[in-house]
Amino acid sequence: MARAPLLQLTGIALTFGGNPLFEGLSLIIQPGDRMALVGRNGSGKSTLLKVMAGLVDVDEGERALSSGDSVGYMEQEPD
Repeated sequence: MARAPLLQLTGIALTFGGNPLFEGLSLIIQPGDRMALVGRNGSGKSTLLKVMAGLVDVDEGERALSSGDSVGYMEQEPD
């Protein structure tokens, strides 16, 4: 039996200043999964985490979080 995902993003699209940041982004995080985000500065890593936490509204797509679960986000502070 398949487990229900903790978090699922489907067809996410997001633009900033007319420039696409995400187009057709989909991901599933299952219980027990581990993930890492790696990329250049300004590539959208923090924004993706904010989308996952429900802190940023997307232009298109859906975010589904399993019942009773939540996603936390701690704002980064530059040195």
